[in-house]
Amino acid sequence: HTLSRDTINRRKIDPYYLIPKDNRFYVIGYCHVKKAVRTFRFSRFRRMALTDETFDKGNFNLKKYLADVWTIEKKDERVRFVVHFSPKIARYVLEEEVAVKPKVIRYDDDSVRMEVTVSSGDEFLRWLLQYGPEAEILEPAAYRKKMRDYVEQWSKMYT
Repeated sequence: HTLSRDTINRRKIDPYYLIPKDNRFYVIGYCHVKKAVRTFRFSRFRRMALTDETFDKGNFNLKKYLADVWTIEKKDERVRFVVHFSPKIARYVLEEEVAVKPKVIRYDDDSVRMEVTVSSGDEFLRWLLQYGPEAEILEPAAYRKKMRDYVEQWSKMYT
């Protein structure tokens, strides 16, 4: 089941890795339909069948595949974020375990500035939303605007 399009598709996948993340499992493998390595959320499979076919992962490298992935979502974007985190939550942000290693600048007031390039700007934004006004997107301007639009929608909803 593809959540974004709300469709069910039949896929043939060569499963390379089963990855646990945030109380969910993901399968990273070669998709014969897309003819590329993709990430699938295990719980979205409606039905599975094991075949007798074998496959070779070739030179697939998991570390390289996940090099610019924030949590699990792999897209072909390259979005550079600069975010300022308040002293109130900076220590929590610093203990996050993610595949990408951001550049971090610590300030005397215990706040933190993070610079990171990710393959999915929307995934990073969803992660960032949990910190509310304790996190300020400084760059890029497009995601700063997206955050402002969310805040305006919420403000109208709760007024």
